[in-house]
Amino acid sequence: MSTAPHQQDLSAVRKQIDSVQKDIAQKEAVHKEAQSAIQQSEQALKATNQAIATLEKKQSSSQRQLEDLRAKLAATRAKVADTRSRVNKMLVSQYSRGQHDAMSLMLNADDPNQSARDLTYYKHIARAQTQLVASLKDQQAELEALEQRLQAELGRLEALSDNKSQEKDQLENTKAQQQVQAQQIATQIQGQQQKLTELKASEKRLTNLIAEIQRQIEARRREAERKAAEARKARLLAAQQAAKKENERRRKLAEQAKKQGKPVPKEARQPVKVQQPDQRIDEAADTNASGRAFRSLQGKMKLPVAGTLTGRFGTPRDEGTTWKGVFIKSPAGQPVRAVADGQVVYADVLRGFGNAVIVDHGGGYMTVYTGLSGLSRSVGASLKAGDTIGNTGALDSGESGLYFEIRYMGRPVNPLAWAR
Repeated sequence: MSTAPHQQDLSAVRKQIDSVQKDIAQKEAVHKEAQSAIQQSEQALKATNQAIATLEKKQSSSQRQLEDLRAKLAATRAKVADTRSRVNKMLVSQYSRGQHDAMSLMLNADDPNQSARDLTYYKHIARAQTQLVASLKDQQAELEALEQRLQAELGRLEALSDNKSQEKDQLENTKAQQQVQAQQIATQIQGQQQKLTELKASEKRLTNLIAEIQRQIEARRREAERKAAEARKARLLAAQQAAKKENERRRKLAEQAKKQGKPVPKEARQPVKVQQPDQRIDEAADTNASGRAFRSLQGKMKLPVAGTLTGRFGTPRDEGTTWKGVFIKSPAGQPVRAVADGQVVYADVLRGFGNAVIVDHGGGYMTVYTGLSGLSRSVGASLKAGDTIGNTGALDSGESGLYFEIRYMGRPVNPLAWAR
């Protein structure tokens, strides 16, 4: 069973989770704005209600003033009418009597001086009554003008009150719409949060499933490695036994030649060397090591290419030297992948090794890839674990495959101690 399809499903679920979380964050921001708008509408409504209350107080006060003014105006009008009536009666009486009244007053009086004073008194009374009528008429005019101003002020206050009432209605409608919108957003957020909860539950189930599959794969891998190790051990034992028999045959052949006085055959002069049997490498480096420090990969690293391990660290080579790395026999053209994150510090032909790439992984660690048929990266390029750096080719000696080294502080270390 492979984890790849489940990993893809898990990646898709995590993308959905990220998308839903972003959507929730956006909706929460919108909901916050809606709540803020509602608060502003409530503050505006409060200010409008206060303004309406103030206008109503002013209207009530102006109405009371107008009523008082109308009462005063009615009283003044009554006084004007009464005074005007009395003046008219007096003038009519004087006119009807005319000079006879004055003459009679003069002839019948015992004291002429007193008669003159009475006549002057009558004239003053008539003049005062006339002035009173004029004053009352002026007061009436002022009261009527004040009434008009109060009527105009009441009209203005009523218009303001109507405007404020309309403004209040608009604000209440706006607030109601904002509350509906906020409730809709809150409902959407609740639905998204429910979806997020379900997605996280799915993620957890899928993660547990992948972990279980990985445990099973790891158990099968260890079992396969155990069987492969036993098979290698059996092949090595068989090779040792075969070599032992061959060496015994050659020894006897040499002894027989010596007894017969003949030269020892060439094949009998050298013992048979037992070599480690070839090891198959099925998995190449991938992205699993990306983002991890190189030193943390010891015992967990995958080699750069799949193939057959034919050259081991420290074992002799045909030309008399020893391998300072490992040689993986592989068909030409296979992708060669970086075993860990790093930076290319060399990408060119290396005499004796063909095309070569050297990657610096930091912490004093470098890896060397040689025998490449082509280079995919240049000096300075940053690499992630699993990135392709070239394709398999052949060493200058003609051996087809990849030669791979790990170096720490410039000294070669056994790659098989790092590979799993």
